[in-house]
Amino acid sequence: MEDWLRLFGLAMVTAILALTVRRQSPELALLIALGGCVLAACLVLGWVRPVIDLLVRLGETAGLEAALLAPLWKVLALGLLTQTASAVCQDAGQSALAKLLELGGGLLCLVAALPLLEAVLDLLEDLL
Repeated sequence: MEDWLRLFGLAMVTAILALTVRRQSPELALLIALGGCVLAACLVLGWVRPVIDLLVRLGETAGLEAALLAPLWKVLALGLLTQTASAVCQDAGQSALAKLLELGGGLLCLVAALPLLEAVLDLLEDLL
């Protein structure tokens, strides 16, 4: 709960600073927002470790190879980075670029998931 309050406080301070500066210097407001995103990402990355540990343990218990979990990590990272980059582009007034990033991120997620989909297809072929 304490970490969430830190994230909330960081987001509110960043938003207020960016709004205050936006009229006089939109470029500086964007840099403030980007800085806030970087700081928030550093804070949030600490929360990911227990999730990663649990998923690795789950994969080991289920007997899954690490190579099968790698696409999952890639898709997760691509999705989060795409969403953040798209939001930054929209804040900068570049909605077309934001949509293009979302499309590209979705396609890259599919490409990253191909090894997992191929493993599922191989398993289905073995069963049939």
